[in-house]
This record gives sequence, structure tokens and C-alpha cells, in this order.
Amino acid sequence: MSKSKIVRVRAELATPRPRKTARNPVPDDAEIERRAANDPDNPPLTAAQLASMHLLSDAPPKVLLSLRVDANVLAAYRRSGKGWQTRMNEVLAAAVSTSEPSVSTVVDDIEASARRTLALAQQLRQRGVET
Repeated sequence: MSKSKIVRVRAELATPRPRKTARNPVPDDAEIERRAANDPDNPPLTAAQLASMHLLSDAPPKVLLSLRVDANVLAAYRRSGKGWQTRMNEVLAAAVSTSEPSVSTVVDDIEASARRTLALAQQLRQRGVET
């Protein structure tokens, strides 16, 4: 193409090209419902099926973490096959829910012990004892 055939036009003076229109108009909600009801590959759900469903958000969220465990423990879980992380999580969850003191109870005990230690240290400093 030679330079003589190139025409430059400022954007504000150019006439916009007509937009191409869709060949098939977007169906309305009633048409979508009619097509879905007549689809043999995807029949509508029954009331019983809807009632048996549960939200995935009911499960507690998972947290990504880096954890150091003994090599033989990790090897044993990995040898157990696919789903070893889920099984490890189940063991940890069971340990938390046993009759042993909960993690929050242990943390509360540690905090109470720390408060008592700080109070004792403050009393000793008031008496002139070096801590």
C-alpha cells in the first residue's frame, strides 16, 4: 500500500462504525426456564433433593500452614495413599475434641500463670528485691 492511500482522521471527526448485532437475541427468564424444564440431560431437582443439600460453607475453613513433623510420621501418612493430609487433619481434630483440656483452656492457664508471675515480680520490686 502506498502512502498516498493512507488517510489520517482525528478521532473526534471519525464516524463510528455500526456495531454488529447478535443473531440470536438473549432469551428472557421464562424462555430459559422453559428450555431448562425440557432438557433431558439436566432434569429439575426435586424438593427432596433440594432439602438434602447443604452449603459447602458449613465446613470450617482450612488454613495453610507450614508444620514440622518427624520424618517417619510424614512417611507413614504418605504411604497410606491419597487423602493422607485429610486423615492427618482428622487425627488432629479428634485430639482437640477429646476429654483432654482444650487448647483455649491451656492458653487461659498459661495467661493466668503469666499474670501471677508478673504480679509477684512487681511485688518483689516494690519491696526492693532485684528480679
